[in-house]
Amino acid sequence: QVVSSKHPRAMSNWSGTTYEGGTKNEWYEGHGTFTFPSGVTYEGQFRKGEFDGEGALIYPHGGRYKAKWSRGYAIEGQYYFNDGLHYEDKHWGYVSQGDRRFYTEVLEGLQPAGKTLITNDKTPPSIPYGTFDTGDGYFDPKTGTQCDYEGDMVAVLSPEDEQWIRAHCRMGVDPDGGPKKDKKEDEKEEGDKSKPSA
Repeated sequence: QVVSSKHPRAMSNWSGTTYEGGTKNEWYEGHGTFTFPSGVTYEGQFRKGEFDGEGALIYPHGGRYKAKWSRGYAIEGQYYFNDGLHYEDKHWGYVSQGDRRFYTEVLEGLQPAGKTLITNDKTPPSIPYGTFDTGDGYFDPKTGTQCDYEGDMVAVLSPEDEQWIRAHCRMGVDPDGGPKKDKKEDEKEEGDKSKPSA
């Protein structure tokens, strides 16, 4: 059960949560907003201190899980990404083998050649040269870590995750527009150019 407290004020003091809304006999009751320390917020109906009725969990990045709740449990619900894309666990057609368009392109149509999107954002986030865009930050192959777009490390990745990212994600490029080569690659190319051809 997600929320259950007969003494809402006492719970907020020790748990770091906040609640705004109706109460009845010291229970959360009616419509209210409950905020977890992580920044996730529940907006919706409460009954005897529990999520009960229609309500949504709203995540800090803007995604939301809209659900019908009963005594603290989600009975049925649907997830929506921050751009409005509705997630379906069955028959998911977005960025599938049959349709590789980004959601922005689904909504607004494809751009002419040369102006096609390389991310769902019209202006892709800036990432350092030689790193890979993971959608919520970037992977730095030199350190084996994933960072958020501000450069703060958020995870050390497994070899499997690293392999998938290298094969599927956009790479940061140098100012000339191509993928940045490391020093060893540049030296190898220079060496290859100076060798006489057979």
